[in-house]
Amino acid sequence: MLCKNCNTQIEDNAKFCNFCGAAAEVDNQPTAAPVSAPQQQTVAPVYMPQQQVKRQLTVDDLPDHLRPLSPWSYFGLQILFAVPIVGFIFLIIFTFNRGNINRRNFTRSYWCFLIIIGIVFLTVLIIALFTGAIFSRKVGYYY
Repeated sequence: MLCKNCNTQIEDNAKFCNFCGAAAEVDNQPTAAPVSAPQQQTVAPVYMPQQQVKRQLTVDDLPDHLRPLSPWSYFGLQILFAVPIVGFIFLIIFTFNRGNINRRNFTRSYWCFLIIIGIVFLTVLIIALFTGAIFSRKVGYYY
C-alpha cells in the first residue's frame, strides 16, 4: 500500500507512515457507527433573585452528631472519667459510641493520654528497679 502523503510503500496493516508519520487511510476496514451522546432533557430555567441573602451558619444549624461541646462539657467528662470504675465504663462507651463526634474524639484523646501516662510510669518503674538493683549490690567491703 502507498502513503497518500509521500507515496512511500507502507505495510498493509500499518496505521501510520514510517517515513512522514501521516495517518494511513484504509478503505477496506468496516467503520463502526459513531456513538452518540445520551440525550439530555431540557430543564426550564430556575428563577434566582439577584441578591441572595447570605446568612451565617450557626450551631443550631448543625446536626446533633456534629455540634461542638462546651468547655463545661469537657470539664464534666474529665471529672466523670476520673471516677475509678464508672469513669472507665463511660470511657469505653463514649469511645465507640456513634453519637457526638466531638465527644468521641475527646474520649479517644483521653485514651492517648492514658497510654502516654502508662508508658511514662513503666519507664520510671524500670529505671527505679534497675538503679535500685545497682546501688544495692555490695561493692566488696568486708568487715
